Amino acid sequence: MKRKLLVAIPLLVIVVIAAWVVRPKHEYIGEAYVSTKSTALLSSVAQVRQEIGELSYGEHVEMMAKRNEFVKVKTSAGLVGWVDAHQLMDPPLWQRSIVLLKKAQDLPVQARGRTKVATNLRVEPGRTEARLYQFGRGIPVEIVGRATADWAQVSDEKEGSTPEDTKKEDWFMVRGVATRPPGETTAKTGATIPSTATVPGDGSAPIAGWVVARFVELDEPDPVREGAGSANVRPIAWFELNRVTDDSGEKSQYLVAATRGPEGQACDFTNLRVYTWNRKKTRYETAFIENNLCGALPIRVEKNAKGDPEFRFMLMDRNSEERKYRLIQTVVRRVRETGTGMKAAAAPKKPK
Repeated sequence: MKRKLLVAIPLLVIVVIAAWVVRPKHEYIGEAYVSTKSTALLSSVAQVRQEIGELSYGEHVEMMAKRNEFVKVKTSAGLVGWVDAHQLMDPPLWQRSIVLLKKAQDLPVQARGRTKVATNLRVEPGRTEARLYQFGRGIPVEIVGRATADWAQVSDEKEGSTPEDTKKEDWFMVRGVATRPPGETTAKTGATIPSTATVPGDGSAPIAGWVVARFVELDEPDPVREGAGSANVRPIAWFELNRVTDDSGEKSQYLVAATRGPEGQACDFTNLRVYTWNRKKTRYETAFIENNLCGALPIRVEKNAKGDPEFRFMLMDRNSEERKYRLIQTVVRRVRETGTGMKAAAAPKKPK
């Protein structure tokens, strides 16, 4: 009997240890969020595999294992499969994207445009910064800020030519939308993100970040484009100040912030121009020019109690001086603060 026990006990111990080794494990190595418009959920990483589902931008997943360039994930719906690791972002980066979106949504639109090529959206200005998303070609974006960064070539963003003499390049902070499949109108993240979708149920989610400025083609109105071209300036921002009535209909009057020379300059813009409509001559004219500025975006446009358009911005100087101007009919005056309120400065000589 003792001999049987001496044999049985070690066998029992071996069985218990073996059962513990091969027990079902709860695999978990972290969380992530989908950073692309959509990505395929694959049955395996073998050459012969099936697509068992599709994940959309912002969807939360649990990472269970990693093999080479693929990650095994579990979705909130319980699906388990493999996805490309490059199409996921970690929780800290996702939280930074939410903070960046909130900041961008609080800024006024400075210009509008469309992407010229597939364009990476990054969390900070610079091609080596973390990527949040990639816009396709021809995607509309709203520009809300500008910055500069050192030019650097990266593997996922190559151009046909390298600007050897350009040490810095312009970057735009933009707002856009990341499109999801129909029915996926909110990200499965638990985070509240205000929607900027223009069509209810269009399956889009707001997104913001930094893109290379020259990858965006600006959609300037014709008077802005023609006026800037004849003045040999490069528009950075433009605004409709008001509208005037003409025999042919209403005509918009514009403020344009622009610069000259190559990109990578320290100032966001160096000159201002206001284009107004001349009813008698039925054409646009340059009603105001201010040169030799070092202005900072954003420019804010509003109206005073009388309905006159006003615009203001900060100078990029030591004192961070604020400039304010007012359009009265076709005359622009600089408004200065006094002890008793606002005082309009003498109108500059009207450009011919």
